Amino acid sequence: MIVNEGRVAAALPGYELGGELGSGTFGLVLAGRHRGLDRPVAIKVLAASHDGAAAEFAVEARLLATLDHPHVVRVYDLVETGDLHLIVMELLDGGTLTARHKMGTLSPQGACAVGLAVSAALSCAHARGVLHRDIKPDNILFNAAGLLKVNDFGIAKIVDGSGATASQVAGTAAYMAPEQILAGRLGPAADVYALGCVLYQLLTGRPPFDPAPSIHALWEHHLNTLPAPPTGVPAPLAAVVLRALAKDPADRPPSAHAFALDLASAAATVYGPGWTAQAGIGLRLDDDIRAAAADPPSLPISPAPAAATAAPELAAIGTGYGIGDPSLRPRRAPSAGPGEQATMMAGADQAVGAPTAHARPWRRLFRRRRIIAPFVLAAVAAIAAATLTSVPGLQSGSATAVSPDIHPVPLGQPLTGSTNWVTQVAFSRDGRTLIDADANNMVRRWDVTDRAYPTSIGQPRTSSTALVLSAAFSPDGRMVASGGADHMVRLWDVPDRADPTRLGQLGEPLVGHTNWVFSVAFSPDGRTLASGGADNTVRLWNVADRLHPTPLGQPLTGHTDVVLSLAFSPDGRTLASASKDHTVRLWNVAGPTRPTPLGQPLTGHTNRVLSVAFSPDGRTLASSGADDTVRLWNVADRLHPTPLGRPLTGHTNIVLSVAFSPDGRLLASGSQDHTVRLWNVADRTRPNPLDQPLKGHTAPVTSVAFSPDGRTLASGSQDHTLRLWQIR
Repeated sequence: MIVNEGRVAAALPGYELGGELGSGTFGLVLAGRHRGLDRPVAIKVLAASHDGAAAEFAVEARLLATLDHPHVVRVYDLVETGDLHLIVMELLDGGTLTARHKMGTLSPQGACAVGLAVSAALSCAHARGVLHRDIKPDNILFNAAGLLKVNDFGIAKIVDGSGATASQVAGTAAYMAPEQILAGRLGPAADVYALGCVLYQLLTGRPPFDPAPSIHALWEHHLNTLPAPPTGVPAPLAAVVLRALAKDPADRPPSAHAFALDLASAAATVYGPGWTAQAGIGLRLDDDIRAAAADPPSLPISPAPAAATAAPELAAIGTGYGIGDPSLRPRRAPSAGPGEQATMMAGADQAVGAPTAHARPWRRLFRRRRIIAPFVLAAVAAIAAATLTSVPGLQSGSATAVSPDIHPVPLGQPLTGSTNWVTQVAFSRDGRTLIDADANNMVRRWDVTDRAYPTSIGQPRTSSTALVLSAAFSPDGRMVASGGADHMVRLWDVPDRADPTRLGQLGEPLVGHTNWVFSVAFSPDGRTLASGGADNTVRLWNVADRLHPTPLGQPLTGHTDVVLSLAFSPDGRTLASASKDHTVRLWNVAGPTRPTPLGQPLTGHTNRVLSVAFSPDGRTLASSGADDTVRLWNVADRLHPTPLGRPLTGHTNIVLSVAFSPDGRLLASGSQDHTVRLWNVADRTRPNPLDQPLKGHTAPVTSVAFSPDGRTLASGSQDHTLRLWQIR
């Protein structure tokens, strides 16, 4: 691009122009200084490339100027004159992430901090309908103080409230999500995938896939090849990175914020609570992310997809402001030779959001979405036609299908000792301990290191209170909450494995409900407790200080009958409640002092709803009820949840409990018909029963729970026993 600097100077009389910082096919970037404020700036100069570009540019620039976040490069001004379009933005003089990575000055803690900072920037953008689509090390810069900033939102996808009026933009092939290559409908998961590629590269020194052979081979890897486990990366971090690189967007974290929570917790587990201070990266994080980074996680990280083969080092990539990168090409077909990191233009029908599109089978998506450049269509079609039918993870809502060889069998003898029906079962984080609570508020612990020969640990913990109707364990297994007929919620201390002392009450009972308390649930971080009862309300409690819990906000009203079950989403920002009024409701509890309802109630059950559970990725909710069915709901868009497939039928009586396996591919249900059933929900639009019902209990099955490795299922029953089942 040839730019008349005189025209630029005339368009910006308040600025002094400096030298060129970078250039490329889309324009150039000049250094500058605001005369009045004595503020250094970068001036991006763009020229209209097609009809309508000026209007698109103005819409984008105005919206991008609203992205006021510490980890986003700030836009100061927009000037248009004729076909000349200028964006005046913050000048960063701390270099690019590419440069830091090449110099070898970035520690593993620093790499994780980069992931958190970029996630924070993306969360800000996604909340405003902006999808970046070109996250890569060259677009991540630093100021002189070391604060990270994400750049080049100027080539982002912009969506207004009514639909897909958006600019056209290139993405870089080395970091492209499969749906971006196929010109499918895009959502925030595409940016999460690109960030996963960047983090993989920072932690291992190489990208997930070798970019050297050809652009077509690189696309094929993104579409069909599972990345190798990142060599030398601790397992908790590897799991987070590989989950972000799932082929199906539905198998990735549901948001950049959720990815950051997983990453912060994994890093705290690996490097300890003070790891961010060792990172050498300035961070401005939300409170929940900072808390997750400060404390090791209380729940296991979701398992990552299986891996394939390793990839060699990535060649150097271009300059800092995104337009000098040789990988960026005009809209015509690029000539893709060996080693060239070419890019493609994504179609104008792509848009942020649309979570239902993530569940489409990929072949149908490919047929319905056109790729603009004809050569891209031919190349991808040749790749996809031969492989899409056999590629793991390209089924709707799943990474791989469930093996047909799963035949659950009982493990050992029933666990006895409970003095009343078992209300709750749960595994410890390491899977070595099983905990159960019964209706007499007796808590027992079992050593299940050898699943075939479990043994009791110490003495059962007991308390004296009114009839206990519900019980829940904190994520770390150190605290039990119970609700009962006395209208109160109580907290109980669970000592460590070797302590034989009795269960001790923590603080005073939580008072507020005006009728029986039927349901309690802890948030994933263990800091918030939810309770629901026969007064038709849900209440939230701050239990961070276990001895002095306090109410949070006002009771949640909306149900017209008893609240029977509660479940938090994996990111802790959404609460689901099930009621005797036949409905399920979703609540925004991201700010627990001011919770609000989300969308309309979920209707479909024809009788009371007794249990709810979120899938590990937070995109699916399962509910079960007295109509003898289990239902699945797509809740990726919390404001517009929709049913998934047909109700699951097979139980011959009320379904009392449901639970997802850690990988989200199996669903367990316990019923008043005395059986447990397993369902293959890998394709959540077409769930189906797996094998025969599990029989052995002689009374209704009230609770089911998977071990962290997914290999064992525990069930508790009104017959006063627990049973263990080997799943795989």
